[in-house]
Amino acid sequence: MARNRDEEKPAQIIEAAFSVFGETGFKATVIKDIADKAGISSGTIYTYFKDKKDLFRATVQRGWDGFLQRIREIVDSDRPVEERIDSFLDVGFDSLKRYLPLLRGMLFESSQMNIMQGRIEEFCGLVERLAAARQTRAVRLAGDPAHRRSLIRVTVVGVLFSAALAETSHIDAEIDGLKHTITLMLAGG
Repeated sequence: MARNRDEEKPAQIIEAAFSVFGETGFKATVIKDIADKAGISSGTIYTYFKDKKDLFRATVQRGWDGFLQRIREIVDSDRPVEERIDSFLDVGFDSLKRYLPLLRGMLFESSQMNIMQGRIEEFCGLVERLAAARQTRAVRLAGDPAHRRSLIRVTVVGVLFSAALAETSHIDAEIDGLKHTITLMLAGG
């Protein structure tokens, strides 16, 4: 007998998945832990998601969608560019700390790597728009749009990998150091 689908249930499951994937990463997570966190049975998860990979993909997609929406709002706001850059850095690096286990799952699980491709390109486009508004030295040095996009992509991916590779005991220091470096770069230093 087919189960009835509740419109609110997928959001409840994804919220629990954020927490569990975020605490334990993709590999160590089991569906039962997510179900327990959501207060439902494991079978209910399979009503909405084919398997753990499908749930992980939906969780990551929701996370990226929310993150990119917040970044778009910052980039598109009428606030002075310096305030937008500060907000951009705060949101970006706070999100990096919060979602690091999910990031590690996306980067180091070969079956999950393709989840990030389009999202990173969209994020790089937003970074490029914000950097162009500031006219930083790095943007001026990379005058050719293709070179500028490559510089931004290498920087974004480098930040993500540096944070993902950091030892757990050094994550805060690593992310703070990365944020400081990017702040200097955007300031033209």
